[in-house]
Amino acid sequence: MAPATTKAPAASKRRSSSPLSEVHRARIHALRKKLKEVQCDALVVTNEKDIRYFIPFSGEASTLIILPKSLTLISDTRFEEELDPLRGALTIVMRSGAMLDALSGALSDLGQQTYALQADSMTATMRAGLAKRLGAKRLKDTTGIVASLRRIKDASEVRLIRKAASIQQQAMEALIPQLEPGLTEFEVAAMLEFEMRRRGADGPSFETIAAARANGSKPHARPGKTKLAPNQPLLIDWGARFEGYCSDMTRVFCFGKWPRALKDAYQITLDAFNAGVAAVKPGARCVDVDAAARAIIENSRFPDRFVHSLGHGIGLDVHELPRLSKQSDETLMPGDVVTVEPGIYLPGVGGIRLEDDILVTPSGRRNLCGLPKDLEWATL
Repeated sequence: MAPATTKAPAASKRRSSSPLSEVHRARIHALRKKLKEVQCDALVVTNEKDIRYFIPFSGEASTLIILPKSLTLISDTRFEEELDPLRGALTIVMRSGAMLDALSGALSDLGQQTYALQADSMTATMRAGLAKRLGAKRLKDTTGIVASLRRIKDASEVRLIRKAASIQQQAMEALIPQLEPGLTEFEVAAMLEFEMRRRGADGPSFETIAAARANGSKPHARPGKTKLAPNQPLLIDWGARFEGYCSDMTRVFCFGKWPRALKDAYQITLDAFNAGVAAVKPGARCVDVDAAARAIIENSRFPDRFVHSLGHGIGLDVHELPRLSKQSDETLMPGDVVTVEPGIYLPGVGGIRLEDDILVTPSGRRNLCGLPKDLEWATL
């Protein structure tokens, strides 16, 4: 990675036309309405994914300031060429030193009375430095303002998530004929990520889980040197990222005859998955969606082996709002995109988890994924 350059002009001049899309402008407008609700004049955006949500920029080590009638971005000259098309839409400050110096100077010059800070992404050191230079009374810690906007996906975001899901599915279809006993988990994960990239993915949306044999009993197993084996399972949890947006799916395979306990667990998990998906609709309480799937497993021979929540939102991050869990107090709304991923985990034997991405529509739901889940398809 190239180091940040230290020589740069203080700020760019604005041009007359705005290169921001209507989608980006609508998001900024919605954010400004939120700022009025929390009685703040501007938001200091330090979360990189949130910056990408508001403007078409994905560089790191940058801060976006959203003001009542303008935008200011503090970055550095590594991104000067990438930012050049945005100069008509915002003031771009190319910092020549520490971010604290550039940010405190910019906030002081902009002269707003109260700045909202992203308490869940700004470091304690940065916050203390701003308070010392600007005065603590001008700063207000906030959480969830942008997350609440990002939760509901617009049509352009749904298209990108569907494209990511399409890529990951095509990659899996290309991988399946290559799977055979003797491959390691490392090799399976690498092969799958290669197949996603060659089909246009930015990369995986998270570290691919390839859990062979008994390793599948660990919900977040990491790939290692364990080899695939005949009559043994392989759990794969994988996702693609496309133009920043994530998809997330899980499937389980077996090379030949299934261990009896896992064969039973597979059908129970599939029934739980179908019950969970059927419960997804606008107005449904997330806790009830979780309960619909959980009841199937709790009433089976594996009542205590579903050890995590049913699902989560996806978008620019692979884990977003809302949460389908026993603790959730949220209600599903049109535009939510959530995973449904029940599982049964048997230490020393393996695990079963089945997962797709579900869009909440005004009249119900739509599964954005299309790979089969039946036991016959999963038997290699």
